[in-house]
Amino acid sequence: MEKFSEFITEAKDEPYKIVVLSHQLAGVRDTKDDPDSSGTALLVNLGNKLGLDVFQADFVGAYTKKVSGKRLLYSFPFDDDGLVQLPDPKEKIEYQKPYECNPEDTLIFPRGLGTLGFTSSRAWYDMIKQFEFDGFTIIPSLECYDNCTSKYLSYILFTNNGVATPKTARIAHSEDSERAFKELDTKFPIILKSSTGTQTGVGVVVIESMRSLHAVVQMILLYNKYLPIIIQEYIETDYDIRAVVCNGEVIGAMKRKVIMGDVRSNISLGAEAEEMELTELEKSESIRIAEIVKGQLVGVDLIPSKDREKIKPYCIEVNANLGFGGLEKSLKGSPTTTILKSFMNRDNWTLDN
Repeated sequence: MEKFSEFITEAKDEPYKIVVLSHQLAGVRDTKDDPDSSGTALLVNLGNKLGLDVFQADFVGAYTKKVSGKRLLYSFPFDDDGLVQLPDPKEKIEYQKPYECNPEDTLIFPRGLGTLGFTSSRAWYDMIKQFEFDGFTIIPSLECYDNCTSKYLSYILFTNNGVATPKTARIAHSEDSERAFKELDTKFPIILKSSTGTQTGVGVVVIESMRSLHAVVQMILLYNKYLPIIIQEYIETDYDIRAVVCNGEVIGAMKRKVIMGDVRSNISLGAEAEEMELTELEKSESIRIAEIVKGQLVGVDLIPSKDREKIKPYCIEVNANLGFGGLEKSLKGSPTTTILKSFMNRDNWTLDN
């Protein structure tokens, strides 16, 4: 009976097409950076190795329209190094051959949506919404993207669903620091961060006093009075956990050591990571959190409890567009390949199964 069951599962597996939409100009820092730190090239290369039909596009200049009932995607071309070729105003604008997309066999991976108004355009969001209206499976869906890119909205979802998470308060205006700190009901130090728009941990600050909190908030909102800011209680830990949830299963987890003299554990900032085994409670909670944010493929970031077998971990945040590079370096095998293979089963193309 087991062999017959395996045959049925294998029979469901079908090759498919992938559209990877990235944004190579998303970096906003004045430091040297890996041009593909998100792992987009890795996704493209491993997809090709699996025999999948992969189309890479950059959000800049991309547009879609229906021609004779077929959904076509237009994008600027890429060179042999995988860099998008932006138009020269002195020359004729060139596009790749339009790519035909069908919701029955094409997955859309918007890897470069970023933060609206910061590293992204509302027009790009609307284009992805257009694909959703046509019945395409989007990884992540725009609902998941919205739930995760606002840390304060994530906090509301967590507290409404009984997820353990650091106490969080929103800074409403430049003179709101004292009120928000009282609402937080904790002691210094605390964490100050943008609710949206941080990049690889940059934008997360430890605050030691009310004087510092007030001054930093005033300075930030002086230069961007619409930037959403939150403060959180500081939970001391030597490491945090990135649990990778794909289609309702934990496919791997990384133990990320906090950088010495810092509070952050981002691999891109130099933190060390290694594979670790989760407890059953950590696994079930990670899967539940992914369901809460409507995530088919997410990175759930946890602070472990003192009794990992019996007490739920704290959830710091959920990453709806996790980087594949760190996974490949830290986990056994090729987690990106595992992720791509899981979507060969069409049952995994919807959360409603």
